[in-house]
Amino acid sequence: MCWWIGGPAALLSLAAVVYLLMALRAIARWHPILPERDATVGGDILCDGLGVSVLKPLHGDEGNLYAALRSFCVQDYPAFEVVFGVQHPDDPAIAVVQQLQAEFPALALRWVCTEAHIGSNPKVNNLAGIFAVCRYDTLVISDADISVGPRYLRQICASLQNRNVGVVTCLYRARPVATFWSRVLAGQVNDLFLPSVLLAARLGPNIFCGGATMALRRRTLEAVGGLPRLANQLADDYWLGAYSRQLGQATLLADYVVDTEVREANFRAFYQHALRWSRTTRSVQPLGHTFSFLTYPLPLVLLLAPWMGLWGGVALGVVLLLRLVYHRQIMHKLGADGSFGVALLGEFLGLWIWFHALFARHVAWRGSQFAIAADGRMDGHDGAKR
Repeated sequence: MCWWIGGPAALLSLAAVVYLLMALRAIARWHPILPERDATVGGDILCDGLGVSVLKPLHGDEGNLYAALRSFCVQDYPAFEVVFGVQHPDDPAIAVVQQLQAEFPALALRWVCTEAHIGSNPKVNNLAGIFAVCRYDTLVISDADISVGPRYLRQICASLQNRNVGVVTCLYRARPVATFWSRVLAGQVNDLFLPSVLLAARLGPNIFCGGATMALRRRTLEAVGGLPRLANQLADDYWLGAYSRQLGQATLLADYVVDTEVREANFRAFYQHALRWSRTTRSVQPLGHTFSFLTYPLPLVLLLAPWMGLWGGVALGVVLLLRLVYHRQIMHKLGADGSFGVALLGEFLGLWIWFHALFARHVAWRGSQFAIAADGRMDGHDGAKR
């Protein structure tokens, strides 16, 4: 073993072990509120007694849209509206919304079709049309594929009561469909992404803000410069939280966990999705992304083990054992049953995707290619306005 290679390899392996131990501790101290259990948890505080506008930007229907949107229609909350937005009059999501309007005639469900184009981010363009017709001052922005329990709004809005909080966000549990690559992506979300965010939030202050849930007051959105300030950012969700923190307001990571269905049918779809996520992280946290290879401990130590001689085998065994405990603990917390083997495949691929994201200059999103500048700004191509 060459000391000038073996020494750094040993230090990196030790760092991977420390990361796993810290992540295990963060997971053990986490008490998530899952959609299927939210009725057993308190949270009756309302948002200042005011109503809530739920903003749902839509784009097509991949098969689970009805169930996901319906979960927002059965909320145990006294005053709320759900405003859906599309950007094309032939979008198949419109039929799903109309079905829900017929099913819940007494509920304030509306949809708008707008060609608003305030920037290169298609979701923010869609939100601009939705926001224009929202009636309430408490806003909950949520991606189209998110499913929640009936007390979701109560839980999220209770967290927004603190006047020092600018945005409330939450983590999401990935639910795969019956395809192999959807299970791999779900493994990356549940086994890798979710614990890393938990640990970062434990070390604090929380800087994560995700599109699964972004709850805020209208005045906060206006104070940060409104949707136009987000319109050219790939990571619009992250920047909403960041701009709010610049005002001295915290981004609160709620204990509530929502569901998202991942439907990647093949390797190409999986890879494009995972690369876009990794490149998004790099655009907003370049230093953090650079060192995030430590969140892939098993493939990292496997690469380093040959340079450490006998100690390489010991390190690999320790990491494999800790990784198994880590996997079982997070699956228990999430009430999930993901395969350990599939999770490990996702981890090995994740390390490569991390490396690719260091150099990637384009991402695929909604059938379009976007060039990403060094500061995370988007430049749309090939129909990006859609």
